[in-house]
Amino acid sequence: MKLDRSYFEDIHGAVYFPARAYNAYQTFTMFDKTEFERDLRYAESAKINAYRLFVSYHFYLEDSNRFFEIIEIMLQLASRHNVRIMPVLFEDCGIEFDKKTANDRNPYTAVCVRYPGKEIDRNPERFHEAEVYLSDFMEKYRDDQRLLAIEIMNEPHKETGNVEFARYIAEYVNKIRGSVPLTIGCIMPVHNLYFADIIDIYQFHDNFPTSLEAFKGVVTEAMHIQSVTGKPFWITEWQRLRENGAGWGQADIPEEYKLPKLSSLADIINEAGIGNFFWSLMVKPAYLPEQRINGTFNGMFHEDGSVYSAEDFRKVSGQDIEVKEFSQLPKWYQKDLDEIKSNN
Repeated sequence: MKLDRSYFEDIHGAVYFPARAYNAYQTFTMFDKTEFERDLRYAESAKINAYRLFVSYHFYLEDSNRFFEIIEIMLQLASRHNVRIMPVLFEDCGIEFDKKTANDRNPYTAVCVRYPGKEIDRNPERFHEAEVYLSDFMEKYRDDQRLLAIEIMNEPHKETGNVEFARYIAEYVNKIRGSVPLTIGCIMPVHNLYFADIIDIYQFHDNFPTSLEAFKGVVTEAMHIQSVTGKPFWITEWQRLRENGAGWGQADIPEEYKLPKLSSLADIINEAGIGNFFWSLMVKPAYLPEQRINGTFNGMFHEDGSVYSAEDFRKVSGQDIEVKEFSQLPKWYQKDLDEIKSNN
């Protein structure tokens, strides 16, 4: 599929979860139309024109009618605010799904959940069980231009043993595809080669590079591949520089590295002109258990519209304007922590 240059250069996106949703399931069970539109206004103020939005397979299994009703509301509202949505249909990161973990609101333990989960995505005899969900989604949205792209799965890789599942569903979706481009949320540029004959847009993630030189190097590599292949290459997860190490699975990291600092990488992103999605629009605790353990926070906007960092806002939006800054953890999160402590 030949894509116009807007798919190369004009994507200024954010990963979106509602401020208090810890995973995709909660995005749907806690969905509030007024909150969603409020957050779109914040995004528009920062010149953000795309959302990377994780949708919930398990909520679909519970209530497919409500699942699509919510998606339709999201798309209608997003289009009013000039934001295109890239839904993520399956997720390899996090812990296995059950109702208790998916609904967990404990600020110490509530994290992302995997879907469809290892009982399906590690078992070739059950791969086909994902087809009904994919078929339903594609029938409704494969030609919907309110979608920027359709991300079939986030971060499949050989270490977790589900590249075969990701390849299976990518081939299935490709057979029933429409005009909306297809993509996979790959960690490293090379991982796109698993799906290169199927996907239209390449991705990579580099949330916590340890040097500007290394970060610039991988961005330059992506831009070179984009130039040679003619396919857009986006960085769909980036957060901040961490010179002392990325912090994956570490219980202790320096306090300053726990906090948002998009400005530490934004200049390289802006100079390259690469399509990108930072993590995340709303200020919230880390999505992954491997970062929650060390107290990582990320994001730009608080619920009241103030920003965690005015410098981050200016660098990302390209606007040298005054904004209200509140460089602290969200008040709701601190309240939840206090309640947990008082009950123990």
